[in-house]
Amino acid sequence: MILFLYSCNGKKEKQESEQNSEPIIESKAELKTESELDNDYSISAELFTKEVLKENIRTHTFELSNLDKPKHLRIFQSNGLQNIVAYSNKSYPKKSKPNYYEHFILFVANYDSQQNAKKTFDRIKSDSKYGLSEWRNLESDQSERVRALNIGAKPGGMITQYGKQVFSLVETCREVPFGENWNEYETKFIKYLTRTGNEEFEVLNSNCGMDKYKFEIIKASR
Repeated sequence: MILFLYSCNGKKEKQESEQNSEPIIESKAELKTESELDNDYSISAELFTKEVLKENIRTHTFELSNLDKPKHLRIFQSNGLQNIVAYSNKSYPKKSKPNYYEHFILFVANYDSQQNAKKTFDRIKSDSKYGLSEWRNLESDQSERVRALNIGAKPGGMITQYGKQVFSLVETCREVPFGENWNEYETKFIKYLTRTGNEEFEVLNSNCGMDKYKFEIIKASR
């Protein structure tokens, strides 16, 4: 009888101990998830595209083995790149699948760390010093990146980095998808990435007809 009671008490104490330890484990998992989300702004970008495209949104995921088309994807190739997600309008183009820069409205390159995303953006900034006609004098890898980058310069666009993502917002010489002008469109996108609304962003910007991007620092509250 004594042995039976001891056995029952032992099981009860073990169960209580296990139950008491579960919330600690869950708490650590939650903290880890929140920490990771602090540097992940891919959801913010998706919310922006949903506001712009509404029910016409189409999502594309490009893995590391599939970065040939559109050529603009080559600007993101770097250490730590996990994948690239792009968004396009279901109604454009009508008779073919999206293959070119202007077929999309946004490219989101996801990296394994904020550090690798920043390194990639810094390299893109360095490449942006060269116009589309200057690629011939560069070594092969950089010349390919410069050509891929400046595919987006002539129609227009904005490139920036925040958290673990590098973003390329597509602009065109046609009408603005959302808002009155392209500056308003850019500001709308930036506001989706901000926490306080007062952050400054390093961006590469190009307007319709330019042959290369120019570096700017803009505020979300502009």
